[in-house]
Amino acid sequence: MSTTITVDPVTRIEGHARIFIDIDDKGQVERGHLQVLEIRGFEKLLEKMELFRMPQVTARICGVCPAAHHIVSVMAIENGLGLTVPSTATMLRELLYMGHVLHSHALSTFVLLGPDVTLGIGSDPAERNIFGILKAHPDVAKKALRLRSIGQKVVEIVGGRGVHPVAAVPGGMSARPSAEQMGQIAEWGRESMSLVTELAAVVMSKLEDFRDASQSSRLPFHSLAITDRGAFSFLAGDVAVIDQGGSVERRFAPADYATHLVEHVMPGSYMKSVTLRGAPEKEYLVGPLARLNIAKTMSTPRANALLQEYRQRHGVALSPVTYIEARLVELLYCAERMAEISSAPLPDSPTRVAATPKEGRFVAAIEAPRGLLVHDYTADSSGRVLSANLIVATQNNYRAIDASITSLARHYMPQGEATLTNAMEFALRCFDPCLSCATHAAGRMPLEIALRRNGVTLRTIGRR
Repeated sequence: MSTTITVDPVTRIEGHARIFIDIDDKGQVERGHLQVLEIRGFEKLLEKMELFRMPQVTARICGVCPAAHHIVSVMAIENGLGLTVPSTATMLRELLYMGHVLHSHALSTFVLLGPDVTLGIGSDPAERNIFGILKAHPDVAKKALRLRSIGQKVVEIVGGRGVHPVAAVPGGMSARPSAEQMGQIAEWGRESMSLVTELAAVVMSKLEDFRDASQSSRLPFHSLAITDRGAFSFLAGDVAVIDQGGSVERRFAPADYATHLVEHVMPGSYMKSVTLRGAPEKEYLVGPLARLNIAKTMSTPRANALLQEYRQRHGVALSPVTYIEARLVELLYCAERMAEISSAPLPDSPTRVAATPKEGRFVAAIEAPRGLLVHDYTADSSGRVLSANLIVATQNNYRAIDASITSLARHYMPQGEATLTNAMEFALRCFDPCLSCATHAAGRMPLEIALRRNGVTLRTIGRR
């Protein structure tokens, strides 16, 4: 008789979902699946809105990665208008984005996923949270929260708001930080480099406990990410796809995404998955793991050295557990780049050029903290949006998430039901999912874990 174990909903993620695994009559895991239960509706809400409002409106899809939507939206508009923004604006946008990724990765690595890594998957659920880390490792928790705070402050200074930035506008940036503010950001960048180095040593030592889980959960997936002619990049370049051996399978411009990517409706879920077009279609993953699989170099010296060590150690990394280590490399890159940009005087030139809305199609793609993010709008002659399509990172990772839940559930199954259900959540958290971006919904999050046999609930544990 088969059994279904359900975690409903998952905790310590952005958004609402439940996970289930089916166990056959021999006690083996058949498959795991993530169900996203909110209705996706934000694209419809954008219709008839003014095109030039998109950078502010789409930033409000999410409170964790608003800067990603803000930046890709303004880039899409500029691409459609054929604008070249001033170099000052490009530098400021990158500075804003380094703060954003620093904040987002710190939140994921140390607050959402951190309790699983630092305290262990099998630890007491009542203690397996940021408060448990504060109790067991107060110095680690304080440094992690400080790193997150620095990233948020940089977004606030450069972007105009800490949560939903407003400074990027079609044609450039609406304001620039003062010399004093840039000096402060430079100091924060150097402080962040030190914090990342100290915290990375702690995380890497804890990851030794996950060595077997990492080796048993390698995914047979391609990797997809933006790269600037082989160099690491968040905001500029073409999309590259490599196979499991590291060979380039294809390259394409972000504007051509629809020729290469296919969205699919998933059974019982309001989030779509995405595959590579072809015969047959191919599955892939995105995010820090894919970016470091594809990038040969990073522009900052310390992060580049760490990248080379990482690549030598892992080759093409395809285990969800390795996402954790990949974020550490990117955290160091963001801290270094933040210090570099803010230490150099900004050019004494305008931060924006004139821009006027028009009819047409407006497309851009960037690397959000969690992976490839596409914004695609069509506007009429009055500058109003007729249609919008957004492909977010977690959609790109949907099939990889399901495969990871399955493989890690199989690995932890012998350790008992409590550890198994924790491992199901851990598998999802490795991807740092942002379901608010993928479904554009909000609501309360009660918790119920149900153990069922042949469709009959045997017992439940939950909170309201």
